[in-house]
Amino acid sequence: MTDLPTELEALSREIDQQTAPRLQQVLRQSVESLQRQNASKRSLTVGDKVSDFVLKDQNQQVVRLYEQLKRGPVVLAFFRGGWCPFCNLTLQAWRHALPDIEFQGAQLIAITPETGEYAQRTVQKNKLDFSVLQDKGSEVARSFKVSVALSEYLAVFYRSLGLNLQTRHQDKIVRLPMPATYVIDTNGIIRYAFVAEDYTQRANISKVLEVLKRRTHETQPMYTPAYAVA
Repeated sequence: MTDLPTELEALSREIDQQTAPRLQQVLRQSVESLQRQNASKRSLTVGDKVSDFVLKDQNQQVVRLYEQLKRGPVVLAFFRGGWCPFCNLTLQAWRHALPDIEFQGAQLIAITPETGEYAQRTVQKNKLDFSVLQDKGSEVARSFKVSVALSEYLAVFYRSLGLNLQTRHQDKIVRLPMPATYVIDTNGIIRYAFVAEDYTQRANISKVLEVLKRRTHETQPMYTPAYAVA
C-alpha cells in the first residue's frame, strides 16, 4: 500500500517550491483562519448517527446511503475537486486500497461539490472504480458540518487561478469541504472520523483499514467446527 502521508508531504514541498510567495501566504492564512475557529471540532464525530442522504454518482445513478449500509459499513471520503492535487493523490491512494476495503465487507464512497462534467473528469483522470457522488450545494457536507463557505476574497483568488468554483459546483455560494473521512457502521453510527482544517492533510488509510478489521472481528460470529478431532 502507498504511504499516503509521506507522499502528501512530498507533494506539499514540491508545490511550495513552484508557488509564488503571495499565493502561499493567501492559502496559509485561509488554513490558519479555520484553525483559529476550531472548524473541525464542530464536525460530526465518533458515536454520532448520520442522517440518510440521496445523491447521484458519476454515472447519474441515484445512491442512498442507508441502502448502501444494508450491504456493509461505508467509508465516506469528502474531497474538494479534481483541480486539487492533494485530492487527486488521495483518490488514487483510495483506489489502490479498494480491494482491502471490500475484503472487510465495506464500501468506499467519495463525495465532491463538483458536478456534471467536472466530476466525471476527475473519475476518468484518476481511473476511479468506486462511487463518486456529486454533492450539489454541499448539502451532505453541510450536514456533516465539514463544509466551509469561502469569503468573496478567496472566491476571487481562486478565480484568478482559473478556477470558477461557482460554475463547477453550480452553486451561488462557494463552499469547499475540509478534508474529511468517516467509517460508518451498518446502523449509521460513525466509528472513525478524520477532519482537518489543513487542505494538505488526509486520513491515514492504514488506520481506516484497522477500524474496519476491528469492526469485522467484533461482529463476526464464533466459528463452530463441523466436527471434533478425536
